[in-house]
Amino acid sequence: MIDIRPDRAHPRGGFAELTLESDQIAGETAEVFLFDNYSERYLGEKGWQATRVMFGPYAIVREGTVARVIIGPEIVNQIDEYATVRLTVGDVSQDISWPEDIVPAPGAAKIGGITTGAPPPPVSETEQSPQLPSEKPIQQSATNPEPLTVPAEPEPTQQPDKDIQKDEPAKTNKALMWVIAVLIIAAIAAAVYFFVLKEPLPEEQPVKEPEIAVVQDTCGLEILRGLDGFAAQNAALRDCAGKVSADTALTLLEQGAAADDAEALRLFGVVYDSEVLDDTMETTIGLTFADAPATAADYYARSVAAGSQDAGENLSALCERMATMSDTLVRGSVADNCGQ
Repeated sequence: MIDIRPDRAHPRGGFAELTLESDQIAGETAEVFLFDNYSERYLGEKGWQATRVMFGPYAIVREGTVARVIIGPEIVNQIDEYATVRLTVGDVSQDISWPEDIVPAPGAAKIGGITTGAPPPPVSETEQSPQLPSEKPIQQSATNPEPLTVPAEPEPTQQPDKDIQKDEPAKTNKALMWVIAVLIIAAIAAAVYFFVLKEPLPEEQPVKEPEIAVVQDTCGLEILRGLDGFAAQNAALRDCAGKVSADTALTLLEQGAAADDAEALRLFGVVYDSEVLDDTMETTIGLTFADAPATAADYYARSVAAGSQDAGENLSALCERMATMSDTLVRGSVADNCGQ
């Protein structure tokens, strides 16, 4: 018989522990595949499909007469609770109803297609063709005028004396106009130099940005994580209730549980035990899970082993509640944790 329960090493979900008799399975590794009895399809890397896909191989951990296999999100994140599947581990197969307390990892994508964004609109031929730079007339600076070139006068032809006397006044007037134009341009250039170039522009003073006082966040995850021990972290976490997220609280509890802190292990049991309420942790901060008596009992038992008396009282009350349950996972937890 294959027994399936949440992997206690991953309380956030996404992993499951498959347990069977050691003599039922040989070798050091095993492959796993699942068959949906309703749709008659096999589980693959991207959902249910017509061809069989073997997951693994997974390592087999043997403890006395028990063999354990840990499967991960590649399987757990794709199966809905209560799904009726045929689970095969190595050469052992069994029809099961997928347990409700084996949940996907937080943030896991739901089963189904991936919706992609709409393609960008096509670019018209007009937008694709490069813009030719517009030709701009070159402006002549007033400060550096181009010298004026006086066109050369054609050589006069030999005319009678009376014609020469008539052309001389016209030539004199034209030359005088060119001289006046040159003088006007020179006067403008002198004025520009005196009023613009000679007077230095005032230097712009840099604008000072107002100083903003930096206030340190004493309820940030890194500050709380840096406190010495879970007892100090737990006290600060409760002082920061309403300012911290459930993810921050879960990270600190996982850190404490990994260090076998008795209170951290007991609080893990509380958030999985629907009959016990830690108002600050579960209501104010929002860290709570669905009722999972077997998982809660495992954490209570570890907390008792770490020296917690309160966890012993929690475990006794939970064992009385589980004694009336017939779920396979619960019955296994009663046998493991309630016979002390």
